[in-house]
Amino acid sequence: MTGPREPPLAVEAVITAGTAMVVVRGELDLTTTPLLCRHLARIRDARSRRLVFEMSGVDFIDCAAARLIASTGRFLPEGRRPVIRRPSPVVRRLLELAGLAAHCEVDNPSG
Repeated sequence: MTGPREPPLAVEAVITAGTAMVVVRGELDLTTTPLLCRHLARIRDARSRRLVFEMSGVDFIDCAAARLIASTGRFLPEGRRPVIRRPSPVVRRLLELAGLAAHCEVDNPSG
């Protein structure tokens, strides 16, 4: 018998002082992206000036989820792009291959 399974995706979103921080862990795919969408709707309504995705714990991301994240710049003031902080190798690779890295600021403070 195995222990309880971890959910395939965990999303924590905190909005403070004009910055929305979204910590994403697990797998972003067709079945889990709706959870991220619910958090993003709250962030859109808060009209944050800065949007940061902490994605070091993402094990898998599909193209639709990557496009969703890259498109969140439309929630931000003109000239601002979402920040992808510490992307896992799989996230970085997909953003680059899909041409979406240009729509985000990719920040890797530990690398």
